Amino acid sequence: MPAPSEAAATAVRYFRDASELSSGHELGRVLKALAEALSFLAGTCEESHDPEILLAARKAFDVLDGRRDPLGRLYVLRVLHRFGELALPDGLPGLVPVPLSTIRERQGEHEAACVFAEALTLAHEAHRLDLQAQLIDDADRELPDLPQDSHRRLRYACEVHCLPDDRLVCRPEPMAAEPIADEVRSRADAEGWSATERAATLIHLAAHAALTETRNAGPVLIEETQQLAPELFRRHLEAIHYLSAVLAHDLGVDAAEDDQPELAASNFASAAFHLGQCRQIDLALAALDAGLECAHACEGPSADRAAHALVPASVFLRHGTDETVDWKLRDLYQSLIFKLTGTTVNVWVMSQLHQAAKGMDLTIAAGRPGPLEFSASLDRILDRARLSEADLTDPLPDFELPGGAETAMLFYLGSGEAEPDGGAETEVRNLQRATDYRISRELRTAREPTQLPLLRLEEMQELLPEETVLLSLFLSQVRHQGSANPVMALQGLAMTRAGLAHRTMMFPDIEGGLTRVFKAGHTLNVSPAAIQIAALRREITADPLHRRVSRAAEQLLTDDSRSYLAGFTDSLPSWLTQGRTHLCVWPNGPLHYLPFHLLSANGRPVADDWTVTQVPSLAFLSLPPQSAPPLSRQRLTAFAFDSGGTDTLETHTAEIAASMGIADPVLGTSATRRRFLEDLPGARYVHVAAHGSNNEWAPWHQCLFLAPDPENNDDGRVFAHDILRSDLRGVELVTMSACESALGRFDINDNLHGLPAAFLSAGAAAIVGCLWPVTPDVATSFFGTLYERLAADPNRRGAFRAAQSLTRLRHPAYRDWGAFCFIGDWRTTPIRSMEPLNDLPR
Repeated sequence: MPAPSEAAATAVRYFRDASELSSGHELGRVLKALAEALSFLAGTCEESHDPEILLAARKAFDVLDGRRDPLGRLYVLRVLHRFGELALPDGLPGLVPVPLSTIRERQGEHEAACVFAEALTLAHEAHRLDLQAQLIDDADRELPDLPQDSHRRLRYACEVHCLPDDRLVCRPEPMAAEPIADEVRSRADAEGWSATERAATLIHLAAHAALTETRNAGPVLIEETQQLAPELFRRHLEAIHYLSAVLAHDLGVDAAEDDQPELAASNFASAAFHLGQCRQIDLALAALDAGLECAHACEGPSADRAAHALVPASVFLRHGTDETVDWKLRDLYQSLIFKLTGTTVNVWVMSQLHQAAKGMDLTIAAGRPGPLEFSASLDRILDRARLSEADLTDPLPDFELPGGAETAMLFYLGSGEAEPDGGAETEVRNLQRATDYRISRELRTAREPTQLPLLRLEEMQELLPEETVLLSLFLSQVRHQGSANPVMALQGLAMTRAGLAHRTMMFPDIEGGLTRVFKAGHTLNVSPAAIQIAALRREITADPLHRRVSRAAEQLLTDDSRSYLAGFTDSLPSWLTQGRTHLCVWPNGPLHYLPFHLLSANGRPVADDWTVTQVPSLAFLSLPPQSAPPLSRQRLTAFAFDSGGTDTLETHTAEIAASMGIADPVLGTSATRRRFLEDLPGARYVHVAAHGSNNEWAPWHQCLFLAPDPENNDDGRVFAHDILRSDLRGVELVTMSACESALGRFDINDNLHGLPAAFLSAGAAAIVGCLWPVTPDVATSFFGTLYERLAADPNRRGAFRAAQSLTRLRHPAYRDWGAFCFIGDWRTTPIRSMEPLNDLPR
């Protein structure tokens, strides 16, 4: 490849030759290209070609048809204007002879945006605020969502200088903000300016403050304008966010240069927040990096305060599903925890980090539950994936992963799992992965945060009943005296209504961070803890013969219990004496699929003394408790279909429904996908017994096998993405008697994907599923007891405890009674009493 200067010189020769062979409009395009090439050559060789550039631009201006090539004409205008050859026209048609709408229709949105950006740059260089305002107004109509970050930044930077009702005389030279602001306020009072005129003028002045040493006055002016004219502020919100980001970033640079790292971190955090709000994600991540560097330069309480500033700002960067952003956020949280972990820990800051780093997408989705409306393009790709799978001659097989599918469920979900080119089966799996990616993107976009979704410590404690201990776990890495590299650690934050405690369990023999596995074109990321948890699950589900659990599993449950509970095993007895009986675990990563209730404490399973539930997010505790259901809501909707060719599941489901007084469960061939999805929204409780498929490569395709419906060309599968489209607000509990129905996948920031996540995102308060396969007899015992108790008392947690205890008596093997997991909101929904008929209004 030739050097840039050599390539530019060659291009110049070709364009000179081409200019001798061209005429008219085409000559104008060649000359414009020649001017560009000469300009590039001058930059690379550090020698002037101004005379030839000017000559080429003059000739191009005379022959180039601006209606056919408006972008080329704008470039020529910029060259001539810089040389002082001409002044810009008075109106927008003289600058851009073709309307942006015509360019967009004829050449596409990208070309129209480029013309807009080139014209706005020229108007900005000429300091023509009138043309800038006209261009921005035109873009509001024709290009409301500019496709490139650079175009949006240019627009934001110009917009604050030409707001309607602005009374400030704009000058290209620096302006001292504070004395001019006092003058503006005095003049506004004397002349009776409107609030909008005051606000527009002060915003403009804040933009000039960003260019001077008085930039610290800028944020004050912006805050003042928000109070003066909130409607104006909202109308230009993204531009004001960008201005606020520029001011905050420059203040951060100033503070860092003055050796004030805490103040610098706070300003960089503010810049990251504002950049996120105006969709400048790359710049926001860079601001976070700068803030993190400053946080690491802090010590003691100063480091805590710096971290506390950075964490909330990071929450608002969760746009789309760009894994670069996801990894950046994960690295931020891990780095901050690494920095803050020491002999003393600020639990206030740690609680913020746990919330931000663990399942924030699900936190936001659960805060705004309900059906997800898929875009037309997503529907098309779903149809394509379905048809591609239907074309296969055999059922779609699993693909081989290190450790098998069971271990793969404990890996972090990511795009690196896509398979290299292969046959039809590989194509279908990759298409399902692409569909999953789109689903996650639309779910995240539809549920963007409107306010900071982080709870204060006192708010978290107020949500906990007296009998509950909340244990939040986080897999991290810490320094270890005997190791050159960081080692794996499990951070535990235990919380009751009256107290707080934090502990760190180190694993000195395990290197910190994630392990990256490469095989057959796949790239997988796994926590070392996942390998241990997979081994434990295998031992628990192995045939114990005459024992309740195998010796190997018993040993693991005993040896590892203190580690998996972050050292809080020895706190369990004292909590019990205080009347605590409910342990709510908020897991992290592969810990989501650990049977905490089977861990051994003082030689006995934790479940002996504690009701153990899980939450994937604190949102399920912060939502208002559900009100009493309307009398029209079906108490229990029960579905069963045994695709294995027997009626075992259906028989047991009928027994379960009968335990709640339901005489008409939907069984066998009647239990179709269509009817299931139709009946879901009207139910208070939902029970489904069916075989299932995890689909570890595309968890939104995890499914339950209900009855085929040939008349509607439906194979009976209910996918997790079907559930996402349902409105389950008002559904208090979903129970799934299906293989591993409590499992799914989790991504690098601990957001769950799969059937459990789909039910919870759609609005269900809680689910009970299986951590591994169980026999129908065990499932019938458990779910029959659960619904029998719910028929008498809507206490979901109490019913789960009773079902677990009775199933344990009947089926004492750990792999039987220990398979069931409660996830979500355990709080009791009040009962709506029946009014006597003679009291009803007539």
